[in-house]
Amino acid sequence: MKNKIKNLIFDSNKGKIKLNERASIFFFCLVLATFFWFLSSLSKQYTTTLTIPIEYTSFNKNFILVEKPIEFIEIQVSGNGFELLGEQMSLNRNALDVNLQMARRLGKNRFGIATSKLQNEVYKYLDKDIRFERITSDSIIFKTDQRVVRKLKVIPDLEISFESSYNLMGKVSVQPEYVEVSGPKGYLDSLEFITTEKLIEEDVNDSLQLTYDFGSDKRFSNVNIVPEQVSLLVPVDKFTEKTFEVPITWGGKLSIRTFPNKVKVIFLVPLSNYEQLTEREIIAKVDVDSDLKQKKKLKVAIKGVPHFAKLLRIEPEKVEFIIKQ
Repeated sequence: MKNKIKNLIFDSNKGKIKLNERASIFFFCLVLATFFWFLSSLSKQYTTTLTIPIEYTSFNKNFILVEKPIEFIEIQVSGNGFELLGEQMSLNRNALDVNLQMARRLGKNRFGIATSKLQNEVYKYLDKDIRFERITSDSIIFKTDQRVVRKLKVIPDLEISFESSYNLMGKVSVQPEYVEVSGPKGYLDSLEFITTEKLIEEDVNDSLQLTYDFGSDKRFSNVNIVPEQVSLLVPVDKFTEKTFEVPITWGGKLSIRTFPNKVKVIFLVPLSNYEQLTEREIIAKVDVDSDLKQKKKLKVAIKGVPHFAKLLRIEPEKVEFIIKQ
C-alpha cells in the first residue's frame, strides 16, 4: 500500500526521486486555492483589537516613577483584513507619546490619565481607511514619589581569606567615602548607608586595589548614584608574633603584691611595623576596688596597644595577690 501511494506521488528515474506530473498539479492547485482563500478572507470586514506602544514625556524632574506604567494600550478598530494587518505592523514600529502633564492626582503619590484624552493622538496614528471604535481601557494609572538626594556612606561587603601569616592591616578605605544617591524619598529614607555586593577574595598575600561599579548593581536600578564607581584599598601585610614581659601595676589607696609580678604579653604585629612596637608603650594593670577582699584573683588588662598590633593572649590572664598592711 505504501509503495502504491509513493508511486502516485513520486517518479523514480535513474536513481533520482521527484514529484510526478499529477502530484505537481495537485500541490499547485492546493497552494493556489489556499492563496485565493487567504485573499478572500483578508478582503472581508473585521472588528479587532490592535496594540499601540507608549512613550511617556514631560515628566516633572522633582518626582520619579516608582512603578513601571503600562507600555501598551489596546484600541478597538474596524476595517478589512488587508488594512488591519498593515496597520498593526505600522503601529508596532511607532510609539504614541503620552504627555504626563495631562495627569491628575488620584491620591497620595497616585496619578492617572483618562484615555479619552488620547483619542485625537490615536486618530493621527491610524490610516484613514481604519475605523476607530474605542480605547479598551479607561485610564492609565501610575505611581510616583518625590525625588530626593541623600549623601550616604559606602560600606564594603568583603569576604577575604588570607595565606598563612597574612592578615588585614588596619581598615579598608573607600574613595570616595560618601556618594550622592537620588531616587524615591520613601526608599532613600529607609537607607542609612549603601553597601557593595559581597566581594570574595581568596588566598590573599598582598594589598588589594578594587573598583566597584554601582551602575551594574541591580539592587539600585531605581536610583541614581554619583559617582557610580568607588575604589577600595584593602591593606594586607605579613604578620608575626612579638612577646614582652610586662610588670603589673595598679592604682588606688590599697597596696598589693601580685603573684607573679609580671605577665607575658603576646602580640600579632605586621612585619612593616615590627620595630615600632616596644615594651615601653605597654601597660599591664589590675583593678583594685572596694571588693578586693572578696576576690582570690585579679584580671589583668593591657593598655597602650598601638592600632597596628593585635593582642593575642596574656599569660596568665589572672594573678593571685595579697594586700600589704
